[in-house]
Amino acid sequence: MADTIKGKLVEAGNAISETAQKVANRASEKAEEAKNWVNEKLDKAQNRADEAAEKAKNEAEAAKADAEAKDCNKCP
Repeated sequence: MADTIKGKLVEAGNAISETAQKVANRASEKAEEAKNWVNEKLDKAQNRADEAAEKAKNEAEAAKADAEAKDCNKCP
């Protein structure tokens, strides 16, 4: 333990610095967790959008095939 005012100030400064570093590390960890969560949600949303686009494409192709089949039924 420091006996002088200067020593006590140095110890207090060191304690504050260590605490600030711990807080910064914790904030960094939480920010990384949040980023990962957002990326996961974006990936899921993109997958749903891709599935919907594929379904729409398949339905459009099926409708086109049906229309062509109806037109061919009228052919001589």
